Amino acid sequence: MNIDSILDAMGQQAAQWLQQAFPNMPPQVLHFAGGALLGVLALILFLAGIRLLRKPKTRNTSSTRTDIPRTLQSRGMSVDLLTGPENDRLAARFVITNVKAGRIKCEIIERLDVIRTDKGKDVACVFAPLKTRDGKINTFTATMIETDRDGRNPDRIILSTPIDYALITRRKHVRKRVADQQFIRVKLWIENPTSRDISFEDAAPQIGVNAFTLDGPDQGANGVINISGGGIGLSVLNRLLPETCAPGEQVVLNLFMFNFREKTFKPYWYAGVVRSMEEGRPGFTRMGIEFTDVGQADRTSGRLSWIEL
Repeated sequence: MNIDSILDAMGQQAAQWLQQAFPNMPPQVLHFAGGALLGVLALILFLAGIRLLRKPKTRNTSSTRTDIPRTLQSRGMSVDLLTGPENDRLAARFVITNVKAGRIKCEIIERLDVIRTDKGKDVACVFAPLKTRDGKINTFTATMIETDRDGRNPDRIILSTPIDYALITRRKHVRKRVADQQFIRVKLWIENPTSRDISFEDAAPQIGVNAFTLDGPDQGANGVINISGGGIGLSVLNRLLPETCAPGEQVVLNLFMFNFREKTFKPYWYAGVVRSMEEGRPGFTRMGIEFTDVGQADRTSGRLSWIEL
């Protein structure tokens, strides 16, 4: 049976129904009315099919843009607070504890820097990517309603509901926060790595973390903030900073990182550049250093040879 026969049979059936409902209606009118009724039913079925096809599957749309904060809250996902909408430096990490109309209450769970965003200013927040009907997103911009300095609770901030969403590329090298300082040691010199005036392997460093220096125990207050494959962040006592230490200066670093499998410290040599120096906690400076070269000890010359990263 072809499609024409099927449609003709369905039209006749519709006409019979109409004849039973309206026995005084002329046969020709019944025929056209049956065809019209069939057309309306076909249109309804077509629109219903289109709606079902266009409806997103639940597994592919974890949330819509309007309920992203509630999704982050219900899943207990941590959110990174950046120091500004156009800055990828991390200030703190928080979780969302309450979402109301126009307000998002956030509890700070980790501080990585001073939150410098003032009340009324916009701030960028980054989280693990989520799928929405409009594509993936991993950041939103919101207005700071209450900072950690304004309210009674220093571990709480309040943001407005998101102003905008976006998908941004995170940094090439993921920073790892150093929670236990005893598993890393740092020796640092503000020197050109190719300098022939100093034997780095035998010299006392100018700045140290868990390492012997000329300043003795005072260096014990220094610490490693974070480290990645591309650099390191240090917290250094202001009075221990050499006068030559400034952004753009070349440095040499000797890192000793604990290998848990071998139960010993392994040495690594890096040359780098001071990229940033900013005020940290009271009395300290945050130093951001980018690695540029990796060093290897040359037993023949007794010097370090450098390979560009």
